[in-house]
Amino acid sequence: PDALVAEFLRTSRDLVAAQRDVLMTYLGGPGAGAVVQAPAPVAWQPAAVATVAAPTAPTAQSVLALPAAASPTAAAGPTPVAEPEAGATASPTDPDAVLDAVLSVVADRTGYPVEMIEPELDLEADLSVDSIKRAEIAGELAVRLGLPLDASGELDSLSTARTAAGITGLLVERLTGTGDTGDTRPEEETAAADDGTPAESTAEAEILAPQRLEFTEEPLADVTGTIAAGSAVLVLGGGELAPVLADRLRAAGASPTLVPAGELPTATADAVVLLDTLDAQQPPLPDALPLFQAALAGAPGTVVAVERRTEGAASGLRGFFRSVAREYPDLKATLVEVAADATADTVADAVVTELAATEREPVVLTDGGRRRALRLTPTDLGALAATGAGPAGEGQSEAEAAGLDRESVVLLVGGARGITARFARTIASASRCRVELMGRTPVPAPSEDPATAGATDRAGLRSAFLATGLTSPAEVERLVGAVLAEREVRATVDALRALGSEVRYHCVDVLDTEAVRTTVKDIYAEHGRLDGVVYAAGVIEDKLLAEKTTESFGRVFSTKVDGARAVLDAVDVLPRGPRFAVLFGSIAAALGNRGQCDYAAANDALEELGRRWSTDERRGLTVHWGPWAAAETNGGMVTPALMRSYAARGIKLIDPDEGPLSLLRELAWGAPEVHAAVYTASGW
Repeated sequence: PDALVAEFLRTSRDLVAAQRDVLMTYLGGPGAGAVVQAPAPVAWQPAAVATVAAPTAPTAQSVLALPAAASPTAAAGPTPVAEPEAGATASPTDPDAVLDAVLSVVADRTGYPVEMIEPELDLEADLSVDSIKRAEIAGELAVRLGLPLDASGELDSLSTARTAAGITGLLVERLTGTGDTGDTRPEEETAAADDGTPAESTAEAEILAPQRLEFTEEPLADVTGTIAAGSAVLVLGGGELAPVLADRLRAAGASPTLVPAGELPTATADAVVLLDTLDAQQPPLPDALPLFQAALAGAPGTVVAVERRTEGAASGLRGFFRSVAREYPDLKATLVEVAADATADTVADAVVTELAATEREPVVLTDGGRRRALRLTPTDLGALAATGAGPAGEGQSEAEAAGLDRESVVLLVGGARGITARFARTIASASRCRVELMGRTPVPAPSEDPATAGATDRAGLRSAFLATGLTSPAEVERLVGAVLAEREVRATVDALRALGSEVRYHCVDVLDTEAVRTTVKDIYAEHGRLDGVVYAAGVIEDKLLAEKTTESFGRVFSTKVDGARAVLDAVDVLPRGPRFAVLFGSIAAALGNRGQCDYAAANDALEELGRRWSTDERRGLTVHWGPWAAAETNGGMVTPALMRSYAARGIKLIDPDEGPLSLLRELAWGAPEVHAAVYTASGW
């Protein structure tokens, strides 16, 4: 109630200030120069939610004449166009005036004083302004500066800028009519609906129990077309295979150019074929990222890569190509998977066939002349899953069927926060099993420092740290993030103990192979057994493929893949290893996602790791989760702002209570030979 009252008073204050200033300017009064001093904002009050826009979009001049705190989005009616005062220098194309507007909005959204926000400060890394908040900032700036609200591409490109200076530069370009207004956003960063609806949507996301899907193979029609005569084709790498393919291409009427392995293409072509992915000794990504970027930079109409599916390969190329297809909708991007024993002639024929195909399939399986695509198909776990504990049950029968009881031991990596913590609570409630948690967050103190304990949210913590005299937003955000992470770990441990489970937390970097091995040995020595593993560690560094660095790609890929491999290798040497290992993937791997080529590739690679680890006695399972709804602990889940964005786009969210029960049912009754499944609330 206090927060609601404070929000009402704040928005009322802004509305009155805006109306006063407009009227004073209109009547020839002091106008923008006279700003009513408003009380300092309450530290814990929520950010402004602009739900009513002026029916007539104000011009840039009239908006810039308003005081920074008086957002026109709060106006209840048409805004008169005010004539600039004599001697006024504010201009819609004046970089300094635009920068002032940008800094004002960023300050309003973050709670930091304007003077603490440097133009080159990284909004996400230093101020925790994620993509959704950047989109909200872009929407408010569009109104203040007179950009059309239906130009969703412009708003989305603004939301991708990472600094106030970057946003300012884009705004000046838009206001002067220069620069590209194309849509360059990562899909998951889209915070405006296709009709230009501002990010702050009042729509409520639909929250449902997830449905289960599996990939099934679907035959593709025979290719009857041919390669266009004279088509220029770049063949990258391939060794002895390259000349064989070149001969096939010439016979088909194309004009091939061979580029030796290790060289980046500089010429443009109608199509590009990447052959070095066929027999790579190591997963080609992330090292091959510059090669893919160079190939795509030439704007070819078709890109084809070839991979030989061998046992244990964890390349992640399926997820990567699905994301390429999302980012480049006008490009035919296809990964062709050939049989392990495919000859050079067979591979060359498969490539020529795919270059002539018209389907836009990101992944094509081929052997013996048969071409198949992978389709997500709704499946169920049979009658037992439907009649076990039931949708509203607490999972006891599922836990028993999965072999979990009070004596069982389950290790959850990344399990003290987010959706993994939710699953930990579910299995603790259902079985009272012993739980071992592993994560990057330092082991928290038993109780929080009194200086921050009274701050209930991020805004309150910012105020608490600013009150100590800190002047660096980046340092404040680091401290705020650390406190919130420790709170979540502490809450998870306390909740598990309250449910009757023994629990320990270990601070371990999953990329430290020796530390992982030592911790797993310690867990086994403590209990004499380890029954199950859940791996959910990961990082996200979203950026469009053309802007992604190899180093960033490597961080995302290795945290998922190398970390999971380290854990699976560590449990492999135990005298009595676990019966199951669940690897938490993402819907991005199954569908691809703009701005997440690295994350999609990493989660896709998990499938092969789980498949390779599986035997007749144990099951490795990768679960690709769709987005989860917000819960009382939000790490790794959808934030309320992103929930509104998803609602505007019609994307349904997984119920945080039903998601863990779905996984428990999968472990209880899922077929042992199934090593990957998708759980999502949306039908896709």
